[in-house]
Amino acid sequence: MKLALAALLAALFLVAASGVPPAGAAAKRSAAKPRQVSAKVLCARAARRPARARRRAVLRRKCLAARGRLVGEARGGLIGVPGAFAAPAPFAAGPSAVPSGAADGPVTTQPAPTPTLEAPVLPPIYSNPFAVQVQGFEFGLQLSKATVSAGDVRVEFNLSRAEDPHNLWLVREDGSGSAYSFDEEPSGTVVAKTLGLTRGRWKLFCSLSGHEASGMRATLTVG
Repeated sequence: MKLALAALLAALFLVAASGVPPAGAAAKRSAAKPRQVSAKVLCARAARRPARARRRAVLRRKCLAARGRLVGEARGGLIGVPGAFAAPAPFAAGPSAVPSGAADGPVTTQPAPTPTLEAPVLPPIYSNPFAVQVQGFEFGLQLSKATVSAGDVRVEFNLSRAEDPHNLWLVREDGSGSAYSFDEEPSGTVVAKTLGLTRGRWKLFCSLSGHEASGMRATLTVG
């Protein structure tokens, strides 16, 4: 009995000294940490092992999954982390809606110019039968024409050649009807009035003292 116990202790000592773990410890260690199999080995097994179709399909899926992990590790550095990607280029901006030349400030709209109404252009006095010019000077009255038509006649009293103030009167020679007059005006003045002249002879003169006698008189025929 003592010899058997001594032999068992000697065998245990030899096992411990050699570093070989007992069978139970190896089984526990293998159960705690599963054995790592590379993708290359899995693919080789799937190619050469005459297994059933289901087993072959499982091995093929494991092989493809292992290849995918290897590719992911090469691209992203970690399994499940995608590699670098480029952001899509933004769309080009459309043309600006601001009109040309308006980048420095707001666009201002200029109002349309207001049309001006021009006075009607009257025929010149020499060709208009209802107009006459009377020039006064020292000392005389000069008519642009001797005869005008009866009606509303435009009479222009022009002192552009005069040196002194003068006035003008228009009266019928027979003394009938109304008389018309222009106030005393300084030299250089041009005044016009529209007068209703009836048929007959009209006397024109300056009523200032001594002016008619000095020659400031004329006769206009209205026909």
